[in-house]
Order: sequence, then structure tokens, then C-alpha cells
Amino acid sequence: MVESVNLVLPVERYLFSTADLEELQAAQGILVARCMKGFGLTYKAPPPGPGLGPRSRMDRRYGLTDAKMAASSGYHLADRDPRGVKPATPNPPDGEARAALTGESGTLGKSSPLVNGKTVAPGGCSGVAEKAIFGKDGSEIDDFPQDLNARSFFVTKSDPEVQRVFKAWSDCMSGNGFSYPDPLAAIDDKRFRGATPSPAEIKVATADVACKARTNLVGVWFSAETEFEKGVIRQSASRLNGVLDGERKALDVASEVVRGAEG
Repeated sequence: MVESVNLVLPVERYLFSTADLEELQAAQGILVARCMKGFGLTYKAPPPGPGLGPRSRMDRRYGLTDAKMAASSGYHLADRDPRGVKPATPNPPDGEARAALTGESGTLGKSSPLVNGKTVAPGGCSGVAEKAIFGKDGSEIDDFPQDLNARSFFVTKSDPEVQRVFKAWSDCMSGNGFSYPDPLAAIDDKRFRGATPSPAEIKVATADVACKARTNLVGVWFSAETEFEKGVIRQSASRLNGVLDGERKALDVASEVVRGAEG
């Protein structure tokens, strides 16, 4: 059985990794705090939340593929399931702190807010930090890879080979007493949205993973996406090279900011 968690699609080369995003977030927090200090305000970036959700971009892309997790947790995410975590109570800034952070006048009643005698730039300190990392207008970072990542998924759902394995998977599930047109319908079954997995959910999830293994659904769909993305990447090489350049510049700035704060 091919588990999807460690699969890597071609487009991921052009997407920020989890470590990249953590570095960018840390740098933005430092820059925002520095900017807020200039207005005589103290700002502390919210701490990163617990690691919740799928373990990678690919973990649940084709539905559930982990037989052990199916047997123990059904379609739930075990200790990474947000349904088992009490959400943190947000404590958003208000008044002058909000104006300095966002550039929005709010209750201050001013189109260009003044905080402690200083004019707040458009976008506030959040905008200042973003421009420092990503460029004056953010144009250095192109959304094309994210769009391709989504497009390849939806386009290849209609691929004839993918549709063939969907039918084979559905027939396999019917043989186990379950009726679903495709694996995404199974994992999205509204009966399985409770706080904890039910015995019925575990039975469906276990059959789901077994039928994926029998039909090679993950292998077929992943191959279809890979070929689709390779074609788009070949046609868009210049644009994607520009994306990589912009990302490298942003990460260089972020790394320098973090190192400076640590030193």
C-alpha cells in the first residue's frame, strides 16, 4: 500500500516548506515588535499553536491511506485532530495598539491614524514587516505554485485512469457493504464528524484503505498529478524560476532578522 504522507509532487519544489514558514513567521513577529516599539507600544507575537492537522501536504490529499490510523482512529487525526483541542481564546489588540498594528483607524476616527504622535503607515506594523520580507508590494512572491498545487488535484480527478480507479475502489467498497462514489466522499461523510471516532467510522476507514491498496488508487492518482504538474512546470519554467528567486530573497531577509534578534 502506498501511503501518501511522504509523497512529494513536483510543485512542492516551489512552495515554502514548514520550516520556511516557521522562519518567516518568526521574522515577521520580530519586525512587528520592533515597529510597535517605535510607537511606544509593546507587542508579543502569539506563540505557534500545537501541530494539528495532516502530517504533510500529501497526508490526506487522496483521503486516508494509513491502515494503522484507520484501525485506531478512523478518519480522525488522533493527537493531531483539532476536534480534541480547545481553541485558544484570542486577545486581539484594540485602540492605539490595533491602529499601530494594522493601520486601521478603528475607534480613533482618523483616516491616517496617529499613535503617540507618529503617523502609522498603510497596513500598520504588520504591513511594514511584510514589505520588509517580501518586497515593497509583495510582488516578489507569486501565487502560481499554490494555484498549480490546487489545480492539479482538481484537474486530475477527471483523468480517465483516475476515474477508472475511483470506480474500482467504489466497487470494492460496495463489496464490503459501503456505498461511496469516491474516497473523498468517504472521508467527508458527515456521520464521522464527531469528537471521537465511532465503530462504524473505523469499519469504513479500514475498508477504505484496504480498497485503495487493492486498486492502487494512490499510485495512479499521484502519477496523474505528477505528469500534469511536470507539463505545466515545463511550460512555465521562467515564471517558476522567478518564484524561487523571490522565495530565496524572502528567506534570506527572514534569516538575517532572526539571527540579528538572537545575537
